Order: sequence, then C-alpha cells, then structure tokens
Amino acid sequence: MNDIAHKQMVQELLSKRFGSHQRLLCKYETKYPQQAERELQRVTNSYIRLLNQLLKEHLPEIRDAARVERDANRRHDDTSDLIAKVTAVFNKMAVELERAVADFGLYDKIEAMAKLTRKLSIREWKKAVKATLGIDLMDDYYTGELYRELMEQWVNENVSLIKTIPQDSLGKMRQIVLEGYKKGETTTAIVKKIQKAYSVDRRHAQLLARDQIAKLNSNIAQKQQRDAGVEEYIWSTSGDSRVREDHARLNNKRFRWDDPPVVDRKTGRRAHPGEDYQCRCVAIAVFDRNTIDLPVTGGGGER
Repeated sequence: MNDIAHKQMVQELLSKRFGSHQRLLCKYETKYPQQAERELQRVTNSYIRLLNQLLKEHLPEIRDAARVERDANRRHDDTSDLIAKVTAVFNKMAVELERAVADFGLYDKIEAMAKLTRKLSIREWKKAVKATLGIDLMDDYYTGELYRELMEQWVNENVSLIKTIPQDSLGKMRQIVLEGYKKGETTTAIVKKIQKAYSVDRRHAQLLARDQIAKLNSNIAQKQQRDAGVEEYIWSTSGDSRVREDHARLNNKRFRWDDPPVVDRKTGRRAHPGEDYQCRCVAIAVFDRNTIDLPVTGGGGER
C-alpha cells in the first residue's frame, strides 16, 4: 500500500500494542499449499490421459503397419512404406489430440489452480498477521489488482508448458516406432517403449505441477510481504526427508527479500523459498514497525 496516512495509522496501532519492540517475528508457521499441488497434478494427469486414450485407440494400427512390413520381408533399412503409414497414423492422432485439447478447457482449469493457490496463500497470510499482530486484514484487498499481472503470466506460462507435453510425446513415439523397426525390434518391444515413454511424460507432468505451484506460492508470498513493508523473512523448510541439504542449512535463518541466499553451493545460484526447482520451503515474515503497512480493517481487530 502507498497511503501515508493509512501507514501511520497502522504503525501507531502497533506502537500501542507492542511498545518499543521494533521487530516482531511471525508467530504462525505458514503452510505450503498442498491442496493446490494435488489439484494441479489431477488436472495434468487428466490432460496427459488424453494422449493415453489415443494410444489405446491407435496402437493396433501401429502394430499392423509394422507387421505388414515384416511379413513382406522388406529390409530393415528400407522404411519408406512404413514411414508413410506411421506418419499417417500419428498425423491422425495429432488432429484428434488437438480436438481433445480444445474440448478439455486447459486454460480455464489452470486459471482455477492459480486462484486456488492465491486463496490458500491469502488465508495463510491473514493467519500469520492475526497471530503475530492481532489485527484483521481487509477481505477484498488481496483479491483485486495486486496479483493480476503475476497470475496472468503464471497461467499463460503453465498452459504453454503443459500443452506441449502430449504433442512432444507424439513426436517421440513416432521415432520409437521407426527406429525400432529399422533395428529389427519386435512389435511387442516397440509397444513397451511407447508405453514407457508415456509413463515418463506423465511423471514429468506431475513434477511440473509441484514445481509450478511452489513458484506461484513463492511469488504471491513475496508480493504480499513486500507490499506490506516486510523486508526480511525466516527460511522454513517442509521438515521431511525430501528437503535437500543446501536448503536444510538455510532453515530458521533470516534473509532479506532484496538479497536472496545461495541455494546451491556448487553453482552459487540464489533464490528465495519456493523459487528453486521442486522447492516446498516457505518464507516466514519478520515484521518491522518502522516499515510495516497493512490493509487493516477499520478497527484493526482485537487481540
């Protein structure tokens, strides 16, 4: 916020409550939005299953194309007819995939995930402010323009990221068929490779969901805290066995938003909580009475 009079009102309110205490450590441990991660994984799984359905429908055609070529006793390096047949099948799959994608409504679903992440992040932020400062925040402030550009960018980027997975998979699978035939592999072996490629891409989509929700949550938290005049935070890990060593050493340490810590000692890469790949860490705000500026309700709330 940028209203000087409002900022002074907030600081006077806190001065009455906390006296000479300048820095106030957050009393509430912000939680990572697991619900949003699960929901985005569900969406990406459903989206990738569009490709799986096409594979089930068209694998018999791919098998038949390979068998016909083998039964004709063609040389494995003479793949012109097979290339034509396989290309026709995969072109048909590409057209059907594009139609299925259009009907799926990917953009609307990803946008819904962004709104869910924002909702969960705002809820955690309000709890943190209430537990630490004893004041209530305006209900509508964080659902207005504050995150609009940030969320639009995240939605567009994720639609592009997820949308490419099935299309890229089709290209890989086409190569698997052609190279497998050229090497003299059995049809069964080729089909197993196709199914393995699908499993790998499905796993990639799941990891993508976790990574992208963490990044959005991190960006929202940073926006919330910096908008409120919070300049420092405490790094907090998820506290389980999946926490990487370089992040574990940052746990419970204080950092500034304008100076991210080193999250990878080998490369020297710096990042805030949630910005590193697959990072589920969060930033716990350190409130400073001299800089704080919160969108409080009229009475400021009561302890």
